[in-house]
Amino acid sequence: MILVTGATGNVGGKVLSLLRAGGHKVRALTRDPERTAFAAGADLEVVAADLGRPETLAPALDGVQKVFLMSLGANKATHDAHLVAAARAAGVEHVVQLSTLGVEVAEDPRANPLGHWHRIAEEALRDSGVPWTILRPNGFMSMNLGWAASIKAEGVARGPLADVPEAVVDPRDIAEVAARALTEDGHEGRIHELTGPQALTGREQLAVLGGLLGRDLRFETVPLAAHREVMLRHFSEETVNGVIRTLEEAIEHGSELHGRLSPDVRRVLGREPRSFAEWARDHLELYRA
Repeated sequence: MILVTGATGNVGGKVLSLLRAGGHKVRALTRDPERTAFAAGADLEVVAADLGRPETLAPALDGVQKVFLMSLGANKATHDAHLVAAARAAGVEHVVQLSTLGVEVAEDPRANPLGHWHRIAEEALRDSGVPWTILRPNGFMSMNLGWAASIKAEGVARGPLADVPEAVVDPRDIAEVAARALTEDGHEGRIHELTGPQALTGREQLAVLGGLLGRDLRFETVPLAAHREVMLRHFSEETVNGVIRTLEEAIEHGSELHGRLSPDVRRVLGREPRSFAEWARDHLELYRA
């Protein structure tokens, strides 16, 4: 049995689908099973549990051999530590953890809170004695879905980072690597850095979308204060403040790390990572006016 946390999310949902397609029995962890819409089947169990409430985790891990672990935001270190402790107590054989690129240089929580949260979460897993694999993806291509409404209405994309190159990665590639790590030998004790095949700025990503749509699109840089207000509609203040501080650091000093290309997707999957153009082509209808 494989437990998938974040099973309703962008990556976790894809991991769940890939494991089921491969014939594996899976258990989806969610805070509210009644609000999910998983396709029923003998290969799927849905369990109610909360990474913020460690007392709920033991039943979710009963009979589980492997875990895909992901959580987000300022509570990541605490939530991951709760799951790891429960996994160790349950005798779990392998945990595949979703982290983020840049953890190894995120020593100062004041400069890079986002990376620091992930760093502490990784340490909890590596120090636990449970066999582990850590995935460190770059930014997700799917973050650009936040542009869809304004592109449809105005031909404009808005964001704080217009000119910082980033080798963004397709969430489908992340999920495929995770599924391989959960079902193949040889991934224990390894860190996989996951990037796309090309570093593109926000303006360059928008140009790709414009070319596919046959439209002239414009990138409008927004102040971080305005971006913060938008984020507060969806995330806690502590999480938003941490992300904004990390963005400030990238704007002030650049981010060579996030423009770096990694061969790990190719090594694990035996093919090149999907390009931004491929991702955009597959999601183009979401941007059409």
